Amino acid sequence: MPNVNVEPSGKITLPEELRQRYGFREETSVRVVETRNGVLLIPLTDAPMSAELARELDEWQSLAASAWEMFEDQPGI
Repeated sequence: MPNVNVEPSGKITLPEELRQRYGFREETSVRVVETRNGVLLIPLTDAPMSAELARELDEWQSLAASAWEMFEDQPGI
């Protein structure tokens, strides 16, 4: 995946492949979610989620759950 740059105005141009895969269209609203290592851009559309994307999200959620289990016995967490 190619790198992208943030323009002086704050705009980021996503590669066409990503726009097509995730349903980013002109004027698509986007939810920005901060993580410990970066940000997620989530298009807010009425389009149904593809089976491929649903599987990918399930994998991410599974990884997150596994990581959290590592800290279950830690006091104060």
